Amino acid sequence: MSKIRIPLLIFLLISANAALSQAEDVTKQFNDAYRAFQSLNRDGKPEESLEFARKALDLAQSLFDENSETIAALSYSYALNLMDVGQQRESAREFSKTVKIYTQVYGRDSESLASVYFDEGRANSGISRGKSRRSFERGINIISDIYGASSLYFADINVQAGIILSEGANYAITERFFERALNIYENEFGRDNLYTALVNFHLGKYHFANADVSKSENFLSNAIVGLESLDSKGDVDQALLAAARGLFDRLNELEAVRDEYLREVARNIEEVARRSRAISSQQPPSAPSQARSSSSSPPSPQ
Repeated sequence: MSKIRIPLLIFLLISANAALSQAEDVTKQFNDAYRAFQSLNRDGKPEESLEFARKALDLAQSLFDENSETIAALSYSYALNLMDVGQQRESAREFSKTVKIYTQVYGRDSESLASVYFDEGRANSGISRGKSRRSFERGINIISDIYGASSLYFADINVQAGIILSEGANYAITERFFERALNIYENEFGRDNLYTALVNFHLGKYHFANADVSKSENFLSNAIVGLESLDSKGDVDQALLAAARGLFDRLNELEAVRDEYLREVARNIEEVARRSRAISSQQPPSAPSQARSSSSSPPSPQ
């Protein structure tokens, strides 16, 4: 009996040592891949770091629990790296996984999850404006619950979401983000302030894109007045002021284009109505009444 147990014990020890050696090898590969990713990422080389971000995440699957903080962080890093190299769809898919992991690890109301939602919105901004808006709104709602809907942080992330969506020409869904921020900035800083002017500019730009000359003029005027009132103007302030003035100067052009468009629409409507009347006047006369039956009595002679 002991002769059987000794070889079995040796076999188990060898197997354990092999498994340990294999685990140590995977751990080393993971550490090497992660260090390479970090180094290349710090050096601003996203194309080169992407391979190692993917490799580190793959190797980590066999070393850590799927809902661990490590897997969460690696998934987040890989999704961001994909976005950095312009692989938006792949990034959006990875972010959907990251959201699930962060929800499990940190909870539905965590600020960490809000950050993931925000970057998921960025990834989707050029793919699906509906998905992008929903991601931003989810992140903003978490920040609202944590810091309050009148906090500067809440205003700041609304502005960032609005600007990102505007860059994708998603003007129709940006107004609400800027309006939330404008109310907070005006209450906190007044009208003659860089933050307030920035939001006024973007609202003016929004209404310009929608050919609403009156509203665009109002917001752009407020932006220009606010920027001109600043005691000192940096490069960003000067650039914003120049952009606001440039857009304001184009309002007359926009109004002329809009008016010509409305006149063209009116002409088309009138032409359709004219053709409809012409067709109606050419219709054949109504069918005659059904003939009297043969059994009906003829009219009496006069």
